[in-house]
Amino acid sequence: MPGLNAKDYLMYPWSIRGPFQVVDEYGNQHFEIRIRELPDFLVAGNTESEALYEFKHALLAFLESYTADGEVPPIPDGPPAAYSAYRVHRSPRSTVRLPSAEATASPGLRSDALVTH
Repeated sequence: MPGLNAKDYLMYPWSIRGPFQVVDEYGNQHFEIRIRELPDFLVAGNTESEALYEFKHALLAFLESYTADGEVPPIPDGPPAAYSAYRVHRSPRSTVRLPSAEATASPGLRSDALVTH
C-alpha cells in the first residue's frame, strides 16, 4: 500500500483490544488499549476515559512513525472504510494481574472494543 499516509491507515478495520485494567504486583493500576495487528502499539492511562481520549492521537502518531520513513505498517485484512467510527463494547470489569511491575499485558487478551465501519 505505498503512497498512503497515516490518516489513510486509520481507516482500516483494526482489531482493538481494551481498555482493560492492569494491576501490577504492588496494586498499582492503569488501563491499556492495544491493537492486535500492531503488537508494539500501546496506549495507557490512569482511567478508562484517559486511555480512550488518547487512543486516536496515539494510533495516528504510531502510524506516522511508519509512513515518515516510507514504510508500510502491518495492516488488517479488509478494505479501508469511507469513514471510521470507534465503538467501545464494555464487558464486566476485566482485570489483568501482572506478575511484576516490569511486565506488560499480553496482546492476546480478549477484545473489549471493536472498530466498526
